[in-house]
Amino acid sequence: MVTLTFRPLVLARPLTRSPARAITTKAHDQYSVYIHWPYCESKCTYCNFNKYVNPAQPPVERLTDALVRELRFYLDEPRFGLRDKRVASVYFGGGTPSLASPKTIERILDTLDITSDVEVTLEANPTSAESERLQSFRHVGINRLSLGIQSFNDHDLKILGRDHSAASAFSIINKAKHMFDKVTFDMIFARPGQSIHGWKQELKQALDLAGDHLSIYQLSLERGTPLWKASTKRQLPPVASSEEAADMYDMTVDEAAAHGFSHYEVSSYARTRQAMSKHNFSYWQGMDYLGIGPGAHGRLTDIQNHQRIRTFGELFVFGLRTRMGIPRSRFEEMTGYKLEQVVNEDMLSLYVDAGLLLVNNDEGLERYVPEHLQHEWTRGGIRPTERGLAVMDTLLPNLLSLSE
Repeated sequence: MVTLTFRPLVLARPLTRSPARAITTKAHDQYSVYIHWPYCESKCTYCNFNKYVNPAQPPVERLTDALVRELRFYLDEPRFGLRDKRVASVYFGGGTPSLASPKTIERILDTLDITSDVEVTLEANPTSAESERLQSFRHVGINRLSLGIQSFNDHDLKILGRDHSAASAFSIINKAKHMFDKVTFDMIFARPGQSIHGWKQELKQALDLAGDHLSIYQLSLERGTPLWKASTKRQLPPVASSEEAADMYDMTVDEAAAHGFSHYEVSSYARTRQAMSKHNFSYWQGMDYLGIGPGAHGRLTDIQNHQRIRTFGELFVFGLRTRMGIPRSRFEEMTGYKLEQVVNEDMLSLYVDAGLLLVNNDEGLERYVPEHLQHEWTRGGIRPTERGLAVMDTLLPNLLSLSE
């Protein structure tokens, strides 16, 4: 499985903006919102996010006040004009935002004044305490639940530092599917000591249990985490080799397809267009998003001087991690440059001939793109094939006409 990363890049040659495609704000009449709740009941051994163990008396009211105050600041800031834009999606992440009170969620959503059709996601863990609060979260406006399952193996859950069991995972998935229209959950493969056969059995359990969406990630050993330290000291069985991990990735794609899932992003699978994560497409397609909370960041257009904080590398890396790819119209609108100006045409032709990339080819596109974004492909663009998605790390440095 690929892990997409990039270093800062500069243009190898000067570019001239197309007068006909100057940067506009036409596509920026909406934005997404990410809310970070920093507390967890315990720290997972693989996680390097900004998080803190939940204190005996968590400062729920103080943190809620701070989140609402920060949110109002951005909503009222004239440079961003958010009061005149529509909220496209809201995502409560963490940490573990299901540890927040339903009242906290309600206050934030009331501040945003969203419409009923907006996708509102809450991350939750499959513990009994959080399970009992699901109905309350549904009542205050959560309409999509993202569960941190990670594994159905009790031994591996302990290695990962998870505080739930496989039995509680099965229970909360079934319970959530009866409460929420949209339910997704995360799984991790290439764990210490995990075999390909073991992953295949676990994957089948996940696919059989899943609703219309799944996120499946390869384990990443992040420097400084307890799991990384234990692994470097050889206190754990070795993680899968790159070849074994690639076999697990390929098998995951094949098994998911056999169960009716489209692999629309490196780690994301959906049975229907409606099940695709609208919020994540905000990141992948370079749309505006507001980050609120101690571990959040955002990307907003300054409407007073039409500035956007975006790099070519960012638009390419995130766009080409999806089967939707990079629509020509969006790229030109956001950068003021033609797509051909930043692409190595010889390498592009080579990758197209090798069956790794598609150019101006919208065949089967509806399987990989939410309906509200398909119109952006009317002028074509560049997108990966399934084979290309698996080796995107190799393609990207050669595809861009940039130098370090």
